[in-house]
Amino acid sequence: MGTGQDEGKRASLAEKLDRLIKLTTPEGGAPPPYGAIASAIDKAADKRVISPSYIWKLHKGEATNPRLGHLEALAQYFGVPTEYFLSDAVADRVDEQLKLLQALKTGAIRNLALRATELSAESLHTLNSVIDRLRTLEQPEEPS
Repeated sequence: MGTGQDEGKRASLAEKLDRLIKLTTPEGGAPPPYGAIASAIDKAADKRVISPSYIWKLHKGEATNPRLGHLEALAQYFGVPTEYFLSDAVADRVDEQLKLLQALKTGAIRNLALRATELSAESLHTLNSVIDRLRTLEQPEEPS
């Protein structure tokens, strides 16, 4: 799985919310306070939807059975489908997309992507092979 979850182990709501917060926080930046998340959700709905303390409880795993309306509001805030919280397969797919978007926000990755657009299919294949090899070299070996 793309999230590093053990096969057969479902990610908890707290884990998924944590991933969303981390993946949507700019590199080197502070995650948004729970109050800011709640305020943005309430403002978008033009009514009180969720409290900062309830978001904290969801994030810390102290609340594990939210109403569908809370999941919908959190999903809208983070720009993901509500199914993100209900399906590990959807969460894995969305996490990969968010990682890509985050990577594209960095200047070096964006520059590489823009320069690669003019390469032939064969050169793109070679570039992918080089990147795969570099990733293999830079990733620490996992213990057996």
